[in-house]
Order: sequence, then C-alpha cells, then structure tokens
Amino acid sequence: MYIQIKFYSKLLITFCLLSSAINVFSKMASEPKICDQLKWYSVGKTNPFDAPILDLRCITLNYTSFTKDKSTAQNYNASRSSDGTEFILEKFDESFRYESSIKYPHNGVALEGIVFKSNVMEVKWDIYAYAEWFYFVRSWSSNLVYKVHYKNLGDELVLDYILTNLDEESNAQLHEQNVHSIMMTHVFNKVWPYAIPKKIKLNSDQEIALYLFSNYGNKATIATHVNVLEIIKNK
Repeated sequence: MYIQIKFYSKLLITFCLLSSAINVFSKMASEPKICDQLKWYSVGKTNPFDAPILDLRCITLNYTSFTKDKSTAQNYNASRSSDGTEFILEKFDESFRYESSIKYPHNGVALEGIVFKSNVMEVKWDIYAYAEWFYFVRSWSSNLVYKVHYKNLGDELVLDYILTNLDEESNAQLHEQNVHSIMMTHVFNKVWPYAIPKKIKLNSDQEIALYLFSNYGNKATIATHVNVLEIIKNK
C-alpha cells in the first residue's frame, strides 16, 4: 500500500505508508497510577506480535516534554522551518559505520527533502532524505544522530549501512533496530516495538518506559527484548 508524502519543499513523493496527525497529550494527573499500568503482554490473543511486548502507553502518551533551557526551546521552534540541507555536509567518523539490511517497499520515486518533521516536543525526531542518504536528527537539539545510506532499487529501498555518533553504544544490531523502529513509527506511522537496550534489561519497567520516552517520545508505545528486525506482526 502506498500513499503520498508531501514535502515542505512542495515536492511529492510516494512512500510505503505515512499519515495521520500527531495527537497532543496532556501531562499525567498522577504518576503512580500511570506507572502502575505498565504491563507485559505474552504472545497470544491480546498481543499481535510473536514476542512478549511491554505496553509503554500509560507513560509515553501521557508525559509532556518540556525544557528549562531557553536555548533548547528556541532551537526547537526555529528548526521547525529547516529543510535539513544543513546536515548534508556534516561529517561522521567512518569508524562508527555499521552494516545493515533493512528493506522497505517502494515505487522508485526519488526521495528529496523532509520525510518526517516533529510538530510537538513529545516527538523527538526529524528525518530528511538527500542523495541516497537519510538523516535522522534530534528535534530538540538539531543533533544529527544517524546518517543512513540507502539504495533505491525501484520496487524497494535498501538501507545498507549506518553512520552514527553514538559511540557509547557501539552495537551494530542495536543501531539497526533503532533506525528500523524510528522509520516504522515516524515515517510509516505504525505501532512498532523499540528494542530495550541491554544496559536497562534487568531493571524496572518504569525505567524502560522513561528511557524510551526520553529518546523516542510518544512514538515509543511498545517495547521488547526480542530483535525488532526479526519480529512478526500478525495480520
């Protein structure tokens, strides 16, 4: 299924699946009650995936993001008009290059411009595409985190390697999973799990929810310990 993505540059491309405005959520009324609702779902009728899933919604859809840093708020507001061209010449250390094999259906149309743009502070990413590269940028700081090379093969896009500045988590599989989940939840507007990093694997569910909200905002509604590149969602 394909629908059109309208670029702010007034170019139209057709990508696999994108739509729907982002809801604005109010701050939770009671943190303990919200946190008590975090729940794991085993594989079964109440879980459409073939892996155990942690439901994060009671936190990630109820927290409101804000900053006391005036410059951060100003940068977020100012960068809403950016088309991402300033990131094209930004250099990444090739030592933090990770091979990947992420594939998405496509119709061969060239991608150029804004792919996804945050419109509230609870949405933490902006995504751009220029000349066979996707640029994954933190919406608050305008920090380019992932620069992902892709091949347009006509009927599909193949994301074949990832450059990142996240050297503290030099884990090729985790970076690949992060990129895939960001694409699924932001570009395709899908409900899709985020990978739980090993560093918080054995800690509380609340810590998992807060970590993922901090990094992925209200787009992170579910999470799993299973590789999100291998997970299957039942129809």
